[in-house]
Amino acid sequence: MSGVLSIGSLALHYALDCIPHGFITTPWTIFKRFLPTAVELVPGPLILAGSVAAFGHPFLFLLAASFSLLPDLCSTLVWQHGRGSKLPPVRALHRLHRKVHWFETDHPDGSVTHMFPNRPLLVFEACLLVLILGALVALA
Repeated sequence: MSGVLSIGSLALHYALDCIPHGFITTPWTIFKRFLPTAVELVPGPLILAGSVAAFGHPFLFLLAASFSLLPDLCSTLVWQHGRGSKLPPVRALHRLHRKVHWFETDHPDGSVTHMFPNRPLLVFEACLLVLILGALVALA
């Protein structure tokens, strides 16, 4: 059960990453500016807490959350420690993560540009997040 949940959470991260998102944070703003970091980090624990409250089984949800964070963790390690990350699984997960972010273009200097305008998609992303949190509160 926990293996299926772990692999499923990792696969779901990649599937959901195919939807354009993340226009407020970049490798240059995350952990360096308060608002982009808060927007990126606060929803995850809220969704996790809502899920645990609604469905129980905190260990399974923590396990699923850990595996769902692996692609972002690998990308952060590669961005902060250069493309020469020593662990092949980290590099592989990062490469796959960048491929599913089809709506972004990586540049040699480490910057990222988006193929869509920021404001409309940022509003859509915020509304979707509020709907998810609302659904979890309603279930609890």
